[in-house]
Amino acid sequence: MNAARPLTTDDGTAPAAFDARAYDDDVIGKREVDDYHYIFSADCKPYMEWQSVAVYYSWVAAGSPGAITRLLGCDDHDAYPYVDSVPTHRAPLYTNVDPNDAYSAYNMPGSILHWCEHNTTDKRWVVKLDADMILRKPLSVLDGLEAREGLVAAGYYGYLQGVDNEMADMFVPADVKPRLAKAGGWEIFWRSDLLKAAPLWFEYTKRVRQDPRAHWPFKGTGDVYITKQSPRPWICEMYGYVFGTAMAGLEHNVEHSCQLYAGMAPWDADSFDPFLLHYGIRIDVEDWSWDKHVEMSSVTSNGEHDKLDCEKPFTPFPTVPKDLLADEDGAGDDAAATYSLGSRAAETRRRALVQELMLALNRGVHAARLRRCGEPWPEGVETLGLDVVDRGDDAKSGGAEEKEGDVDDVAASSPSPSIEPRASPSLSPPPTTSLASDAAVERAAAARGVNSGRDGGGVGVMWALSVVMWGGALAAFCGATTTFRRRGVRRLRRGGVAGKRLNV
Repeated sequence: MNAARPLTTDDGTAPAAFDARAYDDDVIGKREVDDYHYIFSADCKPYMEWQSVAVYYSWVAAGSPGAITRLLGCDDHDAYPYVDSVPTHRAPLYTNVDPNDAYSAYNMPGSILHWCEHNTTDKRWVVKLDADMILRKPLSVLDGLEAREGLVAAGYYGYLQGVDNEMADMFVPADVKPRLAKAGGWEIFWRSDLLKAAPLWFEYTKRVRQDPRAHWPFKGTGDVYITKQSPRPWICEMYGYVFGTAMAGLEHNVEHSCQLYAGMAPWDADSFDPFLLHYGIRIDVEDWSWDKHVEMSSVTSNGEHDKLDCEKPFTPFPTVPKDLLADEDGAGDDAAATYSLGSRAAETRRRALVQELMLALNRGVHAARLRRCGEPWPEGVETLGLDVVDRGDDAKSGGAEEKEGDVDDVAASSPSPSIEPRASPSLSPPPTTSLASDAAVERAAAARGVNSGRDGGGVGVMWALSVVMWGGALAAFCGATTTFRRRGVRRLRRGGVAGKRLNV
């Protein structure tokens, strides 16, 4: 078994590079998938809370060992009743880093940086997810998602046009441009690479967001909804990631098929059985539809903003009517290698994955309410891996007492120190010169460290933007040449937690 090592050694240097060959057949599937620390960011709003418990309990249900931590950005963590609903690191709220521009996407790189500055992990790999994702099976660099020191595995985002046009010249020097990639969404980092990238990710997010050259009327970002009234692209944070990681010296293995946006049809054998389901856009199955953003509306969500409130009944998320779900015969693993995009098998699978998402969201909230409220598991609702969840000691009082650095059988969070919110980092005009040398990168990495929560103002715009962008990205992807392969995912699917009970 490989010894666990911290993010950096005592002298501040990066640990030795990971060698996949170090894992023999007896270790693969038992220890390798335990070497991942998942992180995702959120803020202190009920709208983000149900997403937090859903992604967390999907991680539990997938049998993913290792660790997971929510990076929670709040103005006052002690006043938030669900601060301990999942393993959590307390980070400041970065939305108002620029007092003239409330931009909630600052929370993603800001909270990651903060986590890097205040924590260590004994895992070799750090996996960043978005809160609006469901994990279907553990991610693994030995399971088709190639990554190593200096190479990040990440999703494909074809609408990031600025990677290929004059926008790149605005922010990075010529020798860095070959490292730019249309990548993001989810990432697998070698842990010391995240230390390098985190401060630059945040820095370049601020630079892109503040630089008027990237605002309306410039059309090269790929953001089709910028206007004279709203000139700043919403996707500045995504460019901050692309430019920041390139400046940190990192390259990307861009994976097209690890994640599937729920509601889209799979296009190859891997997307037929994706690792992740992402639900950032509206989902339609004939006359049935659902969009996560309606959950912010008191009209469309029956006033049920707070789905973890023990004093209020939980109305489950809507599921796809049975008469719209085709027989899955012919849509299983064997069909994945033979069907074509637009075929009956692809449509059947699309609907089945939508239903899988909706059931996973409901199971996540049920599990959270079981633990928090002592609410019995509903009859007829399958646990599907969540039978390890037990009623918590906090059920009597409706809230768990936070235990700093508490570790349970399955989910090991980094310590959650009580951290006073720091003053927002000072902002200066984007410099005309770049952060050039490797030494500068290392100094920046040693000095700084981030959370998402892409809600709040601009949600309606973001929904429309997502539909348009993802339509274009899917069209671009389907026209690209893709290597089709089947990953050995079944081997890892339920590894690591059988028979354990979860008391978190």
